[in-house]
Amino acid sequence: MKEIIIALLICVSTMGQTIPQDKLMHFSSCYIISATSTMLLLQKYEKKEAAWIGFGIGATVGMAKEIYDMRCGHSDMKDLHADLLGAAIGAVTIRIRF
Repeated sequence: MKEIIIALLICVSTMGQTIPQDKLMHFSSCYIISATSTMLLLQKYEKKEAAWIGFGIGATVGMAKEIYDMRCGHSDMKDLHADLLGAAIGAVTIRIRF
């Protein structure tokens, strides 16, 4: 079991080196938006509802940015994937933590 965990950690650490800076920025911005909104919504809603609404807020911001990029600049579907993944992980992290 110890060897499996070490192998997984090595794989994950080398994967981070191949992710472009732009995708990390998309991921982290949606993560922060989703986690913050989920945390604030926990005061008014129960965990599950707050996580879904927080994910929705993060995903909406990410999709709005990609729609803007489609019309006015350079759009990439991988950016949208990074946005959605960041929003999902941000909401789930806060839901598990609190």
